[in-house]
Amino acid sequence: MILATDLRGFPAKRFPKLVLALGVFDGVHLGHCAIFKKVRAEARKIRGKAILLTFREHPQNVLTPKSKTDLLTSFWHKLELVEKEGIDLCVALHFSPSFSKLSPEEFVRRILLQKLRVKGVILGHDSRFGHQREGDAALMAKFARKYGFKYAVVPPVRKAGGTVSSTRIRHLIAKGDLALASRLLGRNYSVSATVVRGSGRGHKLGFPTANLDPHNEVLPPDGVYAARVRPVEFRTIALGRGLSRLVVMRHTKAWPAVLNLGIRPTFQQGAVFRVPEVHILRFKGSLYGQTVEVEFLERLRDEKKFSTPAALQKQILLDIQTAQLFF
Repeated sequence: MILATDLRGFPAKRFPKLVLALGVFDGVHLGHCAIFKKVRAEARKIRGKAILLTFREHPQNVLTPKSKTDLLTSFWHKLELVEKEGIDLCVALHFSPSFSKLSPEEFVRRILLQKLRVKGVILGHDSRFGHQREGDAALMAKFARKYGFKYAVVPPVRKAGGTVSSTRIRHLIAKGDLALASRLLGRNYSVSATVVRGSGRGHKLGFPTANLDPHNEVLPPDGVYAARVRPVEFRTIALGRGLSRLVVMRHTKAWPAVLNLGIRPTFQQGAVFRVPEVHILRFKGSLYGQTVEVEFLERLRDEKKFSTPAALQKQILLDIQTAQLFF
């Protein structure tokens, strides 16, 4: 997938037939995938390219930082998931207060038409664009007639008695309903994280763990989980004119693991920071400094405080046995 993060000097002649989907697409769930499917289909009709216009930041977090939206996917993880959906070109712009002041018509005219020269636009049923989110599906239809580009709106995807949305999935994960969240995502919920050094206490107990620094914010409740861990690396290759090619290198193997998420009460008296750490089964080596994708598969038990390190050690062994049965 080709990536553009700045439209200054964008080589529109290189992409003469673009069909564009517009949105934040946090989580890349089944509703988003329905939009991507429509974009690909419309692009094929005109022998063009499917393009995604999104933002590096969540617009709400820029405009109203006090009511911050926790993200389901980090920026690079989102790009990886989008690439899997067959998008040819992703334009990922920085969202700023000045950018937000573009009226809906200015946004369409200056960005979509003058810069990108799109031939078609696809929106989700609840998409908004332009200053104070004044633009909606009906207004985009009006602009399509005025400026002569094709336009379609994708209806909501419904599952398990409700509409599939990023907000709904955030609530499900936060309350621990991973099974339903995964159904709405169309995949197991996973996070991208950097492996960082911890205290080494797990190694002393006989169960070395990798401490994780998640790149996104939405995590399930504290507890012990069966998980899968896969190293992944994101690179870009410069193509010139502000373009680059996204290269995602995912390890061919995903290792089963036991993950503890919480404040580690046996050792961390009065701790308030939640730390995810994983013990990877049948793994030898070091992942320090690497990026990994961690899938949350099944909650095994609550996190709890043990009276002695030996008691915790015994429980960890039981957790590993339970996880092995799961796998």
